[in-house]
Amino acid sequence: MKQLLLALALLLSLVAGAQQEQNGVFFFKKDSLPYQVRTKWHFHMGDSVAWAAPGFNDTGWEMVNPSLRMKVHPVKATDSFNSIAWLRLTFFIDTALVNVPLALTMTQYGASEIFLNGKKIQTYGFINGRDSSRYFDPQGHPLVITLQNSGPHILSVRYANYDAKRMLRVYNKNFAGFRMMLGEANRMVEAHNAEMFWSVTLMMFMFGLFIALSLVHLSLFLYYRAARSNLYFSIFCLCLSFLFLIPYLNHYSSSPAIQLNNVYLTLVVAAISCLSFSGVCNTLFSTGKLRFRVIATLCIISPFLYFVSVEWAAYGILAMVGVVSLESVVLIIRALYHKVKGARIVGFGMLLLGVFFLIVVLCIVSKGDIEISDANPAGQLVELIGLIAILCLPFSISIYLAWGFARVNKDLKTQFEQVKLLSDQALRQEQEKKLMLENRKEELEHEVDARTREVVAQKQEIEQQHTALKIEKKKTDDLLLNILPEEIAEELKQKGTSEAKFFDHVTVLFTDFVNFTKAGERMSPQELVDELHACFKAFDNICSRHNIEKIKTIGDAYLAVCGLPAADDAHAVNVTHAALEIRAFMAERRRQIGDKTFEIRIGIHSGSVVAGIVGVRKFAYDIWGDTVNTAARMEQHGEAGKINASEATYELIKDSFTCTHRGKISAKNKGEMNMYFVDERIE
Repeated sequence: MKQLLLALALLLSLVAGAQQEQNGVFFFKKDSLPYQVRTKWHFHMGDSVAWAAPGFNDTGWEMVNPSLRMKVHPVKATDSFNSIAWLRLTFFIDTALVNVPLALTMTQYGASEIFLNGKKIQTYGFINGRDSSRYFDPQGHPLVITLQNSGPHILSVRYANYDAKRMLRVYNKNFAGFRMMLGEANRMVEAHNAEMFWSVTLMMFMFGLFIALSLVHLSLFLYYRAARSNLYFSIFCLCLSFLFLIPYLNHYSSSPAIQLNNVYLTLVVAAISCLSFSGVCNTLFSTGKLRFRVIATLCIISPFLYFVSVEWAAYGILAMVGVVSLESVVLIIRALYHKVKGARIVGFGMLLLGVFFLIVVLCIVSKGDIEISDANPAGQLVELIGLIAILCLPFSISIYLAWGFARVNKDLKTQFEQVKLLSDQALRQEQEKKLMLENRKEELEHEVDARTREVVAQKQEIEQQHTALKIEKKKTDDLLLNILPEEIAEELKQKGTSEAKFFDHVTVLFTDFVNFTKAGERMSPQELVDELHACFKAFDNICSRHNIEKIKTIGDAYLAVCGLPAADDAHAVNVTHAALEIRAFMAERRRQIGDKTFEIRIGIHSGSVVAGIVGVRKFAYDIWGDTVNTAARMEQHGEAGKINASEATYELIKDSFTCTHRGKISAKNKGEMNMYFVDERIE
């Protein structure tokens, strides 16, 4: 009989339990925690403190999910929630959870007051009407509670969000309510603290790492501004650092407005990162500019789609990420195919990134989803490979840029050592010559003294000879000044030596007469030499007026440079003025004497050279370097009566002279180069 009554009581309890569940009652067991409570909430629009009472009858209220998702075409009251309401949850707990610390976690975009069994236990934000309410997101911070019995218990939430419709319209956020989870306090507090610690550590580490990379490559760009790839990569690393900083700010910000506004900031930073990464790839592995300009335009436009639709902006940025990724893969593969030095470094980083995406795709295909947690080995593997993938591509590009910078410095150092060796040899020869001259001078002085003591009567003759020696010495000095720049000549006379020097910013002028051989056939040798002398004499006068140093003539070619031995910020402008005057002089002379003179081609280029004295017999001041060769290529690929300028010179003179872009022209040992005809001075 006793067993029959026990079975009947158990059956009644199960029926009662089923009835409670059917009427909207939760029963929490220890082994089911933590649990996110998404259903069984009773909802009612309006506001009344009486609705927090445990004995209040809420059976007539609507049953909802507390997230209160908005809809464009509302059907129920919750579909267009935009003010204040109350939500109530009736629940029981397992006897094993009685007097055990439990924790409630909550995330929201509005403001709320939480009541447990009619007693207010927490307030998030401030509810005071549509204009004065302040919203607060607790970001899942555990709220510890303790229940003295197994139930029933009433959890009531007074919730307000007057901006719900605006959030849906502006930010496409249809999450108008809140999310709540119940679990054991010890486990949830420990998990929350661990998440806080690791998120701070990882995000701040990545932020600091990319900030450091950005500053390093910005310094490299400021040191050598011709390498624009360092500037683009510095901006790219800065954007990556902000992409780690923004989630950190969102995670620790209690203001929903800041979190939502950071969406636009993220879109802007992502667009700039796409633009800068495309700039890096195009600068390193491509010479074309049209594709980069198109991508730059699209990257600039993408964030503005935010003001039309957040979804459009997000899809636009995702599309740009795909386009830039595809472009970078194609450029790097092409560089590897053409065996570009150092391209394997970036290719290795791209390979690791591809392996990461392949593993993610395989995991999704095999399992349908990836659970990233400490208890899931697959998730841990994805975390590890994901971190490596994030770092490998920027680090490989950084290593490639550093390798290229070191390679350029090494080549320059080797060239400088070779020039220094040649200069040392020339200086040793010059010192020997100077010693011979000094010995000879001493011998002459002794002879003069001896003759003075021997024949007083010949004093006048000796004085005349002495005067003649002074005149000859002046001629020698004048001749030395005619051969060498004044600063170099003075240095040579004072120190006895002159060191070769490196000049960063100079402009080289190179001229040549067109069909000089055929022109010589129309003239006698004397006429040819006389005409060359007349032309070069005029060139010398023009160069002197514009602070240009004549270096030498090579047959019918004339070489001059501005910006050395004394630096001159207007070196490119001075040379261009001189080139226009030379062209005008030759045009006027051809108008006067016709075929008795020549047509001229002029080439100019700006860059760096090494200058010094070479030779011991008939020594000369000369310049060396790729800049001289490039100026010669400008002259060779010019046209009669034209001034052909390189892109480097054009960038320096474009504000002072009108120029005509000739496009890219293939030059010997230089590849394709942008060339410009200088037309006239801008008044």
